[in-house]
Amino acid sequence: MASHSQFRRSVRRDVEAGTSRQSGATTTPTNHPEKMINSSSLEHNKSTNRPPRSGQRGQALVFLIIVIAVIAGGLFFLISMRKDAKAEGERFVRQVIERCAFQHDVKFLHTSVASDRRLAVPPAMDDQFIYFLTKLGVPDRNYNLTGQLDFDHYFGSPHGTYQAILTYPDQHATVSLTIARPSGIWLVTDFGVTYERPPQ
Repeated sequence: MASHSQFRRSVRRDVEAGTSRQSGATTTPTNHPEKMINSSSLEHNKSTNRPPRSGQRGQALVFLIIVIAVIAGGLFFLISMRKDAKAEGERFVRQVIERCAFQHDVKFLHTSVASDRRLAVPPAMDDQFIYFLTKLGVPDRNYNLTGQLDFDHYFGSPHGTYQAILTYPDQHATVSLTIARPSGIWLVTDFGVTYERPPQ
């Protein structure tokens, strides 16, 4: 009997030990869901730290609009300068004609001729030009002015040649003027007069 009871106790211990091992084995997998939750939360945190792509696209669009606005403003400014230069050049030509053909002011012509043109256009030519205009008399103020102003590289160093047909009591004469603005000041670089008959 004693041996039979000992056998039962040993079997019971073996059974209890087996169940305890099974219970321990079943409890260990419960840790894996916690690890999976932690990894997913880390991925979520990483995704939230990334800057939104829509914000980057918006910033790029704003920058592009600013660049286009700056370029458009610069072009508008240069085109306005070109237009103003054409108007200023024509006004200067009319001023030269007024002072030379109508007022016969040789001093004005002396100060208006470009200094770098004095070798080709000496002051004696100024005097001769005004002399012939004086001999022709005073023309009609309704004269026709033609010509064109050109630019270097479309915007820089404006220069041009103009002709004015002047009507005198007994004939017509054509005054030719070449002007330039090398350093912000309009100057005469060449001039001349042609007429139908030599003035008496």
